[in-house]
Amino acid sequence: MEGSAQTETALVADLNDLLKLDHDAVQAYTLAIKGLESEEYKARLVEFRGDHQRHIDELTQLVRSRGGTPMEMSHVSSGVFKLAVQAVGTGARLTGAAGDRAVLVAFKANERQVRDKYRRLAREVHEADVTSVLARAADDEARHYAWVLETLEDLGFDQNSAAGKVERAFEVAHQGMADVMESAERKGMQAAERAKRALQDPKTRKGLGAVLLTAGAAFVAAQLFGRDRR
Repeated sequence: MEGSAQTETALVADLNDLLKLDHDAVQAYTLAIKGLESEEYKARLVEFRGDHQRHIDELTQLVRSRGGTPMEMSHVSSGVFKLAVQAVGTGARLTGAAGDRAVLVAFKANERQVRDKYRRLAREVHEADVTSVLARAADDEARHYAWVLETLEDLGFDQNSAAGKVERAFEVAHQGMADVMESAERKGMQAAERAKRALQDPKTRKGLGAVLLTAGAAFVAAQLFGRDRR
């Protein structure tokens, strides 16, 4: 039973990590949509953002079904970093196709991490309801990333050019940095979830109550002893 509880605690932490990732994505998508000039591209990103909002709903339900507390916020550690990357692309002083290309290059850097993290977790063994949600979300993210690659190619962005190689190196570094920051945050979420479950355990509560009762009695005795001595 203890091993099972530990596994469930780790699963809840993983699901909350993805939940925060989708909150990150929704904010980055909103910036990208505002920065695009093409109505066609805007409509496609609005559609993709809807996928992320569906992920949030489904992950929230999975976390709650396992007694966890859904994290309804972006990553504290890397969320600002991702928004800054998207803001740079959105704020590029370019118009037309060149401006849209800058927005989508920044968008691609953020989307790669989402695609790869969902892909990794979807390949692990889970219960049927978790597998279903993760598999569909992983397919969504693969589709989002494939679309931006194809669209950038249509806009004349050459991944094998000098600029393309620099961008790809940044994208890989961006993913690695975000993963490291979020890994530390995930460990904190797992520890908090473990502590919450321990406090919900009747045996733990009974033991804690005994400790507090003993401490309280000792405090009262010390106060009375001190008064007598005065």
